[in-house]
Amino acid sequence: MTAPPAGRRGVLARVDARLVAPGPAFRLLEVHTLLALVIGLRLATRDWTLIAHRPAELTFRGTVLGWFPAPVPSWALVALQVAGIVGVTLVVARRRPRAGFALAWAAYTVLAGLWGSSGKVLHNDVLTVTVGAALLLAHVPGRTVPRRDERVAWGWPPRAALAVVATVYLLTGVQKVRHSGLEWVLSDNMAWVLRRGTSPFGEGLTLLVADQPWLTQALAGGALCLELAAPVLLALRVTRIPFALAVAAMHGSIWVFLGLDYWAWVLTVAAVAVPLGLPRHVPLLGVRDALRTVPSTR
Repeated sequence: MTAPPAGRRGVLARVDARLVAPGPAFRLLEVHTLLALVIGLRLATRDWTLIAHRPAELTFRGTVLGWFPAPVPSWALVALQVAGIVGVTLVVARRRPRAGFALAWAAYTVLAGLWGSSGKVLHNDVLTVTVGAALLLAHVPGRTVPRRDERVAWGWPPRAALAVVATVYLLTGVQKVRHSGLEWVLSDNMAWVLRRGTSPFGEGLTLLVADQPWLTQALAGGALCLELAAPVLLALRVTRIPFALAVAAMHGSIWVFLGLDYWAWVLTVAAVAVPLGLPRHVPLLGVRDALRTVPSTR
């Protein structure tokens, strides 16, 4: 195998050094807890028993859980939901948070997989599941660890979650360019997407926007630019919170015009980008040992 050029090795080394640099314990706790809460909200606010009422003929076998026998009993779905919420409770209470997060993530992943393979294939939960996978290996600080203790073990998981967010958004943009090119923006593609949507505010609003070519192209172009620029915007601390706001605006417009539910994406981005968008030593919430700095011993 040919080694990469020296210049490329230097860039990769710098990226690697940033990803695995030490970080404060409070930042990992913030991202870990916030993402668990997103999973908990998702588990608690959806009627997962609807999966049990969908006929087996509508199950798409090409997904991760498409092999699962259908229909799934309602009691099994409720049991998974309860187990996931118990896991989230353990994370928030910081009682075996690592095991609790794994339990919550596993229950949520199974339920989301069953939901997405039953009927129309959906990806409303993809980002939360994928970012959560990056935190499964995180060694969460115990209750006796000072919040400002800095170690590599606390530093890499939040950055890994940020890198996953950037990658997912980049890939969504790349796929648009790969399959449609600039026509995804410059054609009447977005106008037809809007006309096929179901807005919670009635079809009048959707049709009004769909009939304005400049507006539909601006919406499509803005979304594509945001997705393709995600790695750069999330690499810079000062643009992480603006990125989270832009994501909220983009997915909010999708709900307004099409009625599609992407609030899990919005909350997942906020759970990762907002804490990491703050200055390095500034916690999202106050910490009790804020004036103490404990040197790393590992």
